[in-house]
Amino acid sequence: MLDQMGQMKQLYDKYKKLQDALKSLIIRSREDGILIDMSGEMDITDVKIEDETLLSVENKEKLETAFINTYRKAKTKAQQISMEKTKEILGFDPQDMLGGMMGGGMPKIPGLN
Repeated sequence: MLDQMGQMKQLYDKYKKLQDALKSLIIRSREDGILIDMSGEMDITDVKIEDETLLSVENKEKLETAFINTYRKAKTKAQQISMEKTKEILGFDPQDMLGGMMGGGMPKIPGLN
C-alpha cells in the first residue's frame, strides 16, 4: 500500500512538472502575414500582423482567413509538441490510457499496473 502511494506521488510530481513545462513552452506560427505565439496549454500569448496590407478594409476577409489559418497551424504544432513533452516527462503515452478506459478497463500506467 505504501509503495503504491509512493508511486502515485511520483506520478503527481511528473504531472506537476509537465504542467509547468507546458506553461512555459511557446510555439510560434507564421502564416499569410500573421504571427501567433501559443503556449503548450493552447493559450494565445501574442499576435502580430506582419503584413500591414491586411489592415485595409478591402482585405478584411483576407485578414480573417489568415488569422484562422495561422491559429490552426499554431494549435496543431502546440498539440504535437505538447504530446511529445508529455511522453518525455511522464514516460508513457497518455493516449494509451484512453484505450484502456474506452475498452471499459482501467488505464495502464507504467509502475502502477
